[in-house]
Amino acid sequence: MSTAELKIDLINQITAIKDKVRLKELLQLIKFQEESSVYITSDDEKQAVLKARNEIQNGEVSSDADVQKEIREWLKK
Repeated sequence: MSTAELKIDLINQITAIKDKVRLKELLQLIKFQEESSVYITSDDEKQAVLKARNEIQNGEVSSDADVQKEIREWLKK
Protein backbone atom coordinates (compact mmCIF):
# COMPACT_ATOMS: atom_id res chain seq x y z
CA MET A 1 0.00 0.00 0.00
CA SER A 2 1.42 3.37 -0.97
CA THR A 3 1.76 6.33 1.38
CA ALA A 4 -1.09 8.11 -0.43
CA GLU A 5 -3.34 5.05 -0.06
CA LEU A 6 -2.48 4.80 3.64
CA LYS A 7 -3.37 8.46 4.16
CA ILE A 8 -6.71 8.05 2.38
CA ASP A 9 -7.51 4.93 4.42
CA LEU A 10 -6.59 6.74 7.63
CA ILE A 11 -8.72 9.77 6.72
CA ASN A 12 -11.69 7.52 5.93
CA GLN A 13 -11.37 5.67 9.23
CA ILE A 14 -11.01 8.89 11.22
CA THR A 15 -14.05 10.36 9.49
CA ALA A 16 -16.10 7.35 10.58
CA ILE A 17 -15.25 7.79 14.28
CA LYS A 18 -18.12 9.34 16.23
CA ASP A 19 -16.72 8.99 19.74
CA LYS A 20 -15.23 12.31 20.88
CA VAL A 21 -13.01 10.63 23.48
CA ARG A 22 -11.51 8.29 20.89
CA LEU A 23 -10.87 11.23 18.56
CA LYS A 24 -9.10 13.13 21.34
CA GLU A 25 -6.96 10.08 22.10
CA LEU A 26 -6.05 9.72 18.44
CA LEU A 27 -5.11 13.38 18.23
CA GLN A 28 -2.99 13.05 21.36
CA LEU A 29 -1.22 10.04 19.83
CA ILE A 30 -0.49 11.94 16.63
CA LYS A 31 0.81 14.94 18.55
CA PHE A 32 2.94 12.65 20.71
CA GLN A 33 4.75 11.50 17.57
CA GLU A 34 5.92 15.05 16.86
CA GLU A 35 9.41 15.73 18.13
CA SER A 36 8.49 19.03 19.72
CA SER A 37 5.41 17.78 21.56
CA VAL A 38 5.29 17.25 25.29
CA TYR A 39 2.90 14.75 26.85
CA ILE A 40 0.72 16.44 29.44
CA THR A 41 0.06 14.10 32.35
CA SER A 42 -3.44 14.31 33.80
CA ASP A 43 -4.05 14.50 37.55
CA ASP A 44 -5.43 10.94 37.49
CA GLU A 45 -2.27 9.68 35.77
CA LYS A 46 -0.07 11.49 38.26
CA GLN A 47 -1.99 9.92 41.15
CA ALA A 48 -1.70 6.46 39.59
CA VAL A 49 2.07 6.83 39.21
CA LEU A 50 2.41 8.10 42.79
CA LYS A 51 0.32 5.18 44.09
CA ALA A 52 2.42 2.68 42.12
CA ARG A 53 5.67 4.17 43.43
CA ASN A 54 4.39 3.96 47.00
CA GLU A 55 3.36 0.32 46.48
CA ILE A 56 6.84 -0.50 45.16
CA GLN A 57 8.49 1.22 48.13
CA ASN A 58 6.27 -0.74 50.51
CA GLY A 59 7.04 -4.04 48.80
CA GLU A 60 3.47 -4.40 47.57
CA VAL A 61 4.44 -5.99 44.28
CA SER A 62 3.71 -9.26 42.50
CA SER A 63 6.12 -11.36 40.51
CA ASP A 64 5.58 -11.76 36.80
CA ALA A 65 4.89 -15.47 37.34
CA ASP A 66 2.16 -14.69 39.89
CA VAL A 67 0.55 -12.15 37.59
CA GLN A 68 0.65 -14.52 34.62
CA LYS A 69 -0.96 -17.24 36.76
CA GLU A 70 -3.67 -14.84 37.89
CA ILE A 71 -4.37 -13.82 34.29
CA ARG A 72 -4.64 -17.46 33.16
CA GLU A 73 -7.07 -18.19 35.99
CA TRP A 74 -9.11 -15.10 35.20
CA LEU A 75 -9.32 -16.02 31.51
CA LYS A 76 -10.69 -19.47 32.40
CA LYS A 77 -13.80 -17.88 33.95
